[in-house]
Order: sequence, then C-alpha cells, then structure tokens
Amino acid sequence: MRNNSLAMLATITGVGILAWAIGFFDPTTCTPDVQQDGWTSCEAIAQERTIALWILILGTLGIVIFLWLRGRKKN
Repeated sequence: MRNNSLAMLATITGVGILAWAIGFFDPTTCTPDVQQDGWTSCEAIAQERTIALWILILGTLGIVIFLWLRGRKKN
C-alpha cells in the first residue's frame, strides 16, 4: 500500500465541507440586541464561514483534478 497524502488531504477537506453543512449557521436567527462591542457580528461569522466553505470546495476540487490528471499521465 502506498502513501497518498494528496488523497488524504482531499478526504479531510471533504469532511470539512460535511462539517460545515452539519454546523450550518444562519445569521437571521441571531439576536442583534445581545451583540456586544468588540465581538464578531453574526453577519461577519456567516461571511467567514462562506469563505471557508469555498476554500474547502476549491481545495477538494483542485486536489481531485490534480490526482486525476496525474493518474492519466501514468497510463
């Protein structure tokens, strides 16, 4: 059995996407009246989570495409 670190990384990012979906954060359910100065707002949290999701998706797709192209090159 060979060590395929890129496949492992793609699996981890895929699990990260699943974790993002399970821990869905809806900023409309936040109570803005409880918001304190110096703390991150609900909208900022939602934006950061969306950016993280896109990074995970692009990372997974990039790794999978790279592995697919590398596999085709060997054959």
